[in-house]
Amino acid sequence: MAYDLFNQSTELCRKLSSQSWEKALELAQFYGWQPMGTRPPSIYDFHGLNADWSGTYLTNDGQIVKTEDAKSLAYALQKSLDDIPDVNIEVDWNAKYWFEDDTPEWLSPEEKEMIEEGLKDDLLDIMGIHPFEYFAGDQKRHLTEFIRFCRLGSFIIF
Repeated sequence: MAYDLFNQSTELCRKLSSQSWEKALELAQFYGWQPMGTRPPSIYDFHGLNADWSGTYLTNDGQIVKTEDAKSLAYALQKSLDDIPDVNIEVDWNAKYWFEDDTPEWLSPEEKEMIEEGLKDDLLDIMGIHPFEYFAGDQKRHLTEFIRFCRLGSFIIF
């Protein structure tokens, strides 16, 4: 699952993989971010339905991250940048993990690669890779772009 984050005032949109989104939230909390909880999606009348909204950040239902929360998230992530390595941390998948290639033969090489990348992303979550490792190297630039996006204020999670 991917997350599309949309800032209504600037009409900017950022797409993050579920791993990037979850690791960014984890990293921010490590640096002092205290989630305020999201506002419910505006398309649903939770009050009229007599329903509760959990305030989750981990669905893409159209919930809203408030301006103060987005800026606090950016501030915490900014504090982490000096501690994140500038070089990629390579994982030798062949040495650590054994993948049996049981994908159908009729898949194209690109489709097989997409499946393998998805498996690797799932393994990163299972392995409990630290956000410092996750955002090291090339990913650090993406984190910096995300920080700039959060500084713009409130956004919607789709």
